[in-house]
Amino acid sequence: MVRLSRQAYEDRLRGLRLLITDVDGVLTDGSIVYAGADCEAKTFHVRDGSAVYIASVIDLHIAVVTARKSDAVERRFSELPVLELRQGTFDKVEACLELQAQLGLQASQVAFLGDDLVDLAVMRHVGVGIGVADAHPRILEAADWVTSTAGGRGALREVVDDAVAARDLWSRVQQDYLRRQSEAPAADADTP
Repeated sequence: MVRLSRQAYEDRLRGLRLLITDVDGVLTDGSIVYAGADCEAKTFHVRDGSAVYIASVIDLHIAVVTARKSDAVERRFSELPVLELRQGTFDKVEACLELQAQLGLQASQVAFLGDDLVDLAVMRHVGVGIGVADAHPRILEAADWVTSTAGGRGALREVVDDAVAARDLWSRVQQDYLRRQSEAPAADADTP
């Protein structure tokens, strides 16, 4: 059951400085593909990658904290401007407290996006505990807000878009896209 009204959710997003997200079941659909002894594959949604860039435009830090360790996760987040990636972290509250101290933030300035029981304690610690649409029932029950988007389908982007809208910063985001577009090298005429 969602405990916050839309207005209360947006009010909290306006004061948000750090958004921490889980990986499996949030930034992926939770599937893990093994293709041999040393190969693990995960599918990430491109909109969630865009969300990390958008968040930087509105001065919202993104951190990734996951209980599993994966080379695929390491590679994905080496491509994105996240504040920090922590893998193999079961005590997500401790990780959150360390990130808060690093940035000088109160719990009320932090949100966590999760999907499963390992996320429950940290979701209760932060100012806004957010569950993805297909999260475990206990997460859905405890969440301050639930996305309309399932894990692996752009749930992080939905939350970042909500923060942009709550702060009325769409023009800043659009200006950033236009600036980056004008700075991009021209495509080769032979390139499809």
